[in-house]
Amino acid sequence: MTTIEHIEQILAQIAVRLDQSILTTEAFKEQIAASQEIADRRAAELDRRMAEVSEAADRRTAEALEDSRRLKKRLDEVGKQLGGIGNKFGSFTEGLFLPSVEAMLRKKFGVTDFYMRLKTKRRKELQELDGFGFVNGGKNIGFIVEVKRHLDNRSIEQTLSQLQRFGRFHPHFKGMKLHGIIAAVDTVSESQRKAVYNAGLYLVTVKNDVASMPKPPKDFTPCTEIA
Repeated sequence: MTTIEHIEQILAQIAVRLDQSILTTEAFKEQIAASQEIADRRAAELDRRMAEVSEAADRRTAEALEDSRRLKKRLDEVGKQLGGIGNKFGSFTEGLFLPSVEAMLRKKFGVTDFYMRLKTKRRKELQELDGFGFVNGGKNIGFIVEVKRHLDNRSIEQTLSQLQRFGRFHPHFKGMKLHGIIAAVDTVSESQRKAVYNAGLYLVTVKNDVASMPKPPKDFTPCTEIA
């Protein structure tokens, strides 16, 4: 083989290798392009799914807020209904209890006049008494009755306050001697009974659906407020 032929053979081999290298590069580019397309499709799919998840979360949040609003509205309605039931129960209890108290006051103290749920307004102040009875004539004695479902120290303080405020709302009873009576609906313990008597208040209790006025202890001194 001549030198020229040998050189031509080498050049031919180089050309073949170059062609193979070009083909390999093109294939690599195509492979990269295909991989990028797959990556783009996956990214787009991920974005779509994330958008769906976000939309679903927003929808659930809105539904939860709406459910919370409806629940609050319902609870408010139930609260008002329960409050109304409580007020009706209180009026119902007083309506059953006070006639018995009135009968006892007429028999025991000679009360001639009795009023249930007496409301009096002076300027911007209002006084509400569950019951008020008085004796006409020379005795000039009045009895303020407060019906309490749950007897406690606050009940005693409220009744004493009613005695003290009475004169401001009823000046036409000026000079009247006022006494307080707590009519307890629930069972009264011995300590509660003592607290009422120590405050100078009379006590009316209920047993077996019958109202009665227990005899105060010997050392009992009725609280007397002058109107």
